[in-house]
Order: sequence, then structure tokens, then C-alpha cells
Amino acid sequence: MGCNLYHKIFTTLFLVGPTTSRRFLFGTAKILQSRKSDGQVAQKDQHRSILEEVLIKEQQKPTTFAGKTAEKAQNTFLYVIVAGSIGLLGTFAYFLFEEFFAQDSPQYIFSKALDLVRSDYRCADLFGNTIKGFGEETSRGRRRHVAHHKYEKDGNERIRVKFHLKGDLGEGTCQVEKEKKDGEWIYRFLFVETKGGHPRTTHILIDNREE
Repeated sequence: MGCNLYHKIFTTLFLVGPTTSRRFLFGTAKILQSRKSDGQVAQKDQHRSILEEVLIKEQQKPTTFAGKTAEKAQNTFLYVIVAGSIGLLGTFAYFLFEEFFAQDSPQYIFSKALDLVRSDYRCADLFGNTIKGFGEETSRGRRRHVAHHKYEKDGNERIRVKFHLKGDLGEGTCQVEKEKKDGEWIYRFLFVETKGGHPRTTHILIDNREE
């Protein structure tokens, strides 16, 4: 059927002559091109409409006084929420710094003291090469923060920290105290003590106490 149709078209074009044939072909090509362009434009418009509805559709600005007032109130509320969130984040960052990075933080002192214990050869002889440090334990075996005590003497701030040690060879405790002098925190003493065996052994790593 398709071959018969093409045969009729070519026969007709041959009969009407070359000039009319060229006009017919040119007009047909122009119509097809126009329909193709219209289809592409329609498709682009459809895609644009979908994007506008989903992503880039702008909210219409209120024109009434009540609408403008409501919009301002909503914006103010959002600004307050953002400012409050930033304030809470800053407070959290401050307490996090004080807990883990401040020179007088019990957690910071515990971490530095444990590093000194692990690097000391005498402590390795007492507890083993692998030494763990942890805070007080509850009756259920849960470990809490390290015990610490802050006080003042002779006008200087002091902080004492105590935590537990456990190694391959034994267990014990560590006590460390620091004092603030001339704006700088320095060690007063640092010692470890074994437990659970006889005799009990005390090993002093640092002793800056005045006689």
C-alpha cells in the first residue's frame, strides 16, 4: 500500500511539471519544519512549566496591608529561629571546648596524663604495654567521667584528677594535680599506684610540690 501511494505521488508530480513539483515539495517541507518547531517549542514550554511549578515558582507578593504585615511577621519569626539556632550552636561549641580542650578541663588533664603514663617504661613494667584509662564505675559496671576536685590555695587555682588504669599485667589508679601560676597551668604531681596485689607499689612520674 505504501509503494502504491509513493507511485501515485511521483506520477502526479511528473504530470504537473517541474515548477509545480518544486513548489509542492518546498511547501510540504516548510509545513513539516513548522510543525517540528512548534512541537519543540511546546515541549520546552511544558518542561519549563513543570520546573516553574516544582522548583522556581515564585510566591506572589501580597498586595494588601494585612498580607504584607503577615509576611513581615513570618520573616521576623524565621530570623529569630535562625539567630536562636546560631546562638545554641555557639553555646554548644563553647561547652565542648571547655570540656575537652581547656587547660583546666578534667577530660583534657586525664587525656594528657594517660599519654604520660603510657610512655613511661616503669608504668609498662607495672601494668603492661597496653594501658587503658577510665573514670569511676557504677554498680552496674558503667564508666562515668573521671573524678576531679577544684580548689584554691595561696591565691592559686588547683585541680586534682583521679582515674583508673588497667593493663595486661595489672590494675591501678592515677592521680594528677595541676596549679595555675602566672596564667599558666603546670603540674604539681603525677603518680600511679597499683592495686589488687601485694605489696602495693607507688610510682611517681612528676613531683613539683614545694617542700
